[in-house]
Amino acid sequence: MAFAGAASAKGGSMRLYFSAEQFNLLADILLNQGDPAGLLPRVMDHDLRFDFNELDQLRETLVANWSGVTREIEACRDAQTRHTLEARQAMLENMIERVTESFAMF
Repeated sequence: MAFAGAASAKGGSMRLYFSAEQFNLLADILLNQGDPAGLLPRVMDHDLRFDFNELDQLRETLVANWSGVTREIEACRDAQTRHTLEARQAMLENMIERVTESFAMF
């Protein structure tokens, strides 16, 4: 079962819910493109409880990745590769939306 969204948690943190595909994408991004906030170990454990600053860092990381994928789509000539990139872009948009919604719950 896949979840997307956020729920409040005690102690000023927010717990995000992502689908298995979104978990994998997030782990891939943090592993291969940088993890300045050190979130990868928690993502690998499916522990997505983040405080405000961690959520902000996560949002910045996802937005930067979305921007890169958008540039790749613009330059892509291969239809199959373009389709794969567009699917990744849509997933990133959903994840960014979930993280952004979490800010309203703080």
